[in-house]
Amino acid sequence: MLRLISSLPLAVLQVFGAGVGVVVYLSSSRYRSRLNKNHRSAANYSGFKSAPLRVAAESGMIFADTLWIWRHPISAINKAAVENLEQIIELSKNGKGLIILASHLGGFEIVPRIFAEYMKATVMYRPARKSWVNALMFKSRQHSQMDFVEANLGGVRKIKRALIKGEVIGILADQVPSVGDGVWAKFFNQYAYTTSFPAKLARQTNVATLFVSAERLSLGKGWAIKSRLMTAEYPACPVEASTVMNHYFEEMIIAKPHQYMWSYNRYKRPAGAEVAPIG
Repeated sequence: MLRLISSLPLAVLQVFGAGVGVVVYLSSSRYRSRLNKNHRSAANYSGFKSAPLRVAAESGMIFADTLWIWRHPISAINKAAVENLEQIIELSKNGKGLIILASHLGGFEIVPRIFAEYMKATVMYRPARKSWVNALMFKSRQHSQMDFVEANLGGVRKIKRALIKGEVIGILADQVPSVGDGVWAKFFNQYAYTTSFPAKLARQTNVATLFVSAERLSLGKGWAIKSRLMTAEYPACPVEASTVMNHYFEEMIIAKPHQYMWSYNRYKRPAGAEVAPIG
């Protein structure tokens, strides 16, 4: 069924995804409550207009984008306009390696494929709970220039080896990490359990960090790939370093706030984690 749906034109699939997103929002009180709370809190803090129903529709579009990118990888790349591409290629070819960080914004699934067109990339991911979803992701993401590794000890070793070789590594860094792999850091003025791994990795290897987003354009038009190079070094304090990372994500999200996956349980407390600070 997913294969059949993903064969639709991108614009049609995005409209379908938007409809599914709205239906889920209206039918699930738990989903609706989390989306409303996260989105409105960030809107009040950052000053953008709160529009939860639109967010629900665009969250459905994220799902549609992902299916279409997996089904039409070459066409998807042709629909991606990459800003500062020459700078990115230069950074990736300097022999020192490059850390690319992205968040759940717009067509984020296109990001590793874009970079794999120009460079070898090792991408860290967290497995889905359902085995059939993992199998689908693995099959759909296969690429001769991409190596996907799980967020575990083995994956960390492969990531470090890739950087030693001067290659590019990618991390979807706004996911809630496992206990012991993160710290409580502010994200849109709320404490969120945040991975400290990218900052530690950058400091250990002295490698540049590039923050990347894939903003969705109008229906069927594709995505604008935007990037921002981190110019200062991460602070030594893990909490301060993770806060800096979150701030970069905030700035990119604010540019297209309705395209972020606000329904994600970003502020949850992982089992066994210490209680979040007050304030």
